[in-house]
Amino acid sequence: MRKIKTVGLVLAMYAIALVMELIMVTGSADYEGGMSLLVILASLGIAGSKVGYRWFDCFFAAVPIYGIFFVFRIAYRLAYLPNVDWKLREI
Repeated sequence: MRKIKTVGLVLAMYAIALVMELIMVTGSADYEGGMSLLVILASLGIAGSKVGYRWFDCFFAAVPIYGIFFVFRIAYRLAYLPNVDWKLREI
């Protein structure tokens, strides 16, 4: 069940980014792209701080091959947030 939630979270994050990208494309003729990346990084920054990462670790998602692994790792931990089995960061 945790893996299904993980895939659902990743798909939802990318769907929201795609919707934001489409809104920006239809709203401006001069738009050149990039809003989806900002939405994904912002969502990873917020979610990452809840599951044991620092907010600026979200930039690991921009690394080509490791980024895919990192996105799924945060989503995997976020799917299991009620049953924490890792050490939480102290703020």
